Amino acid sequence: MHKKSKAPDVVTTETLIDIGTHKLHVTLTDVPGEHMIVLEAGGGKASDSYQKIQVELAAQSGIRVMSYDRSGFGQSELGPAQFNAVDEMKALKTCLDRQGFKGNFILVGLSYGGFLIQLFTQMYPDLVRGMVLIDPMNVNFVDRFGLENLNAVTPYFSNPTENHEKAGNRIVDSASESFGALRGKELPSGTPVILITSGNAPFIPEMWRQCHEDMVRHSEQHQLLIAEGNNHDIVEENPGLVLDTIIAMVDQLGIAAGG
Repeated sequence: MHKKSKAPDVVTTETLIDIGTHKLHVTLTDVPGEHMIVLEAGGGKASDSYQKIQVELAAQSGIRVMSYDRSGFGQSELGPAQFNAVDEMKALKTCLDRQGFKGNFILVGLSYGGFLIQLFTQMYPDLVRGMVLIDPMNVNFVDRFGLENLNAVTPYFSNPTENHEKAGNRIVDSASESFGALRGKELPSGTPVILITSGNAPFIPEMWRQCHEDMVRHSEQHQLLIAEGNNHDIVEENPGLVLDTIIAMVDQLGIAAGG
């Protein structure tokens, strides 16, 4: 395990990346090397979700770390009116390309962000080395729980004025299409995955846990970790666990500092 800082002099910068249709706000803790950890926030959240761990993660791992605000959230521009999960991941790919980052990604995602990085990996399998899924939303749960039931407990604004309200509504409006893009797909068997499931599930506990167990049962490369005592937002409640788990993934992949 990485126990000490491998890159103590990391520098973090914030910038807007023009992806053609609009600009995305990026927070980059830069460490020279071939690999990159990409942090995907939960639904309705932005890059500051990972503020507690981003710099320390880069320092301990010796790997570049990027978080960003999805379209319409945080400091990112809203972008097109019609924008589903596939569009979100195409936007992320363009954002990475524009910065010169072409692959060797370790993807980390909470909740809806966990769903999105599953989708990114299906769309661009050759670019992803590993995933850390943090209490991820997934198609099996959506289908068992019911999309209408899920949408009923998701915030929806009747008269949206702010970008984050419009972006949140856009997620709900395109949910059927977005989840459909990943229906019938399993996690790639050859891609290492650590899935952290909450001890206190946000929905029907038995169903939530079962769906997570089903996700990782198809490959020895996939493992389940239970965050005992934690609620759904594990990044906020237990940042140390999230940090340690990402470092464990880096170690599993055998990536040396600066590699």
